[in-house]
This record gives sequence, C-alpha cells and structure tokens, in this order.
Amino acid sequence: KKSDNEFVPPLSQRSSTTQGNLTGGSNSGILAYFQEVMKQSILICIENDRLLGFVSFREDYIPEHYPNAKLPNIYVSTLILSADSRGRGLTKQIYQHLFMERFPERSIYTRTWSTNAAHLKILSFYCFSQCMCIPNHRGEGIDTVYYELKR
Repeated sequence: KKSDNEFVPPLSQRSSTTQGNLTGGSNSGILAYFQEVMKQSILICIENDRLLGFVSFREDYIPEHYPNAKLPNIYVSTLILSADSRGRGLTKQIYQHLFMERFPERSIYTRTWSTNAAHLKILSFYCFSQCMCIPNHRGEGIDTVYYELKR
C-alpha cells in the first residue's frame, strides 16, 4: 500500500502484474494486485525481522507486447523497496542474486515506464538493452519500455 502511488499507473489500478492495458485502470484495488504477485516466485529482503522489499518474477513468460522473448527466461514483474530502505544498494543485491546467482544462464526481461529514473539507472548498470517501447502507453508522454538482459 505504501508504494502504490509510486508506480505508473498505481498498482491499485491494475488487475495483474503483466496487464497489457495500462490506461483507464480498473481500480481493482491493491489486494487484487497483491494476489497476482503471490502467484509468482518472490525474493524478499528482510533485515532484523523487518520486510525491506521484494521482487516478484515469472519463469518462462512471454510478454504480450514482446512476443520475441527467448526461452528459458525470467520476467521481473514487480520490484518494491520501502522508502527508508532505498539508497543502500538493496536493489543491486536483489538483482545480483536473481540474475547472477540463481538464474545465471537465463535471459531476463522486465518493463518499466520511461520516467522511472531509479529503475532505469539499475537496468543500465546491469547492461540491459531496450527491446521495445510503446509510446504514451501509460499516459501522455509516459511510455512503457521493455528491457532484456541477454545471456
């Protein structure tokens, strides 16, 4: 709930972690989105019995808007860190574990929005390449951008 409005569109306006239509949200509520997250694999980051964040992902998923995705793969659908946990390198640690240790041979896919500077910086750090862009997909001037880390 605390991170809901940090996403474009807000998570509470989505019915799925892989939803294709991202405008004119359904206002299905954050619980509906969370129930979809719980159907996926999840890596969590805990410190002193406190949840700092998580990443959810699907194995061997072909995105609706990017049918050229290669198998086997990992599709990162959601990454959330609590506001007070940011800036500590936790996203890099989570991605390091997921990409380099747990699934070192698989191509990795994800999507984000064009104004998500923090996530774009991480994707650049790991040498993800843009494989598709859907202009204005999340509203005027906000594109949906798909990225791939080839193996």
